[in-house]
Amino acid sequence: MEKNVFGVFDSNPELLAAIQDLKAKGVPGTHMTVAADIKNDVQLGNEHTDILIIANQDKEDTLFLKIFHYFTDEGSGDLRSFFTKYGYSFADTKTMLKEVSAKKFILLLDEEVSIEELTADKEVSKSKK
Repeated sequence: MEKNVFGVFDSNPELLAAIQDLKAKGVPGTHMTVAADIKNDVQLGNEHTDILIIANQDKEDTLFLKIFHYFTDEGSGDLRSFFTKYGYSFADTKTMLKEVSAKKFILLLDEEVSIEELTADKEVSKSKK
């Protein structure tokens, strides 16, 4: 099963709003995955416990580990493996890892959820305004 990028969000409130919008459109949380650098940075609340959160680490690294990961291009093992497992290229994986290391959140949807249909609904509602 593939996972497609729905969006990249700069903050937890933006991510949460997108999740709530998707759930309102009938997308179950079990079809959503959030990728983040630090798992503890993802605050979804008790109503979204069915969403998978994949992260490089549970908490902030020490200064030594940050320097080590920077020079070895390591520390992205969990996310790197996750993106590789779902068929993302090395370049795409590297781009997404840069996004999460910049404290952004990536929301992915399972392949059976049509992102085109979801975004088309959004475009239709904008054009009606």
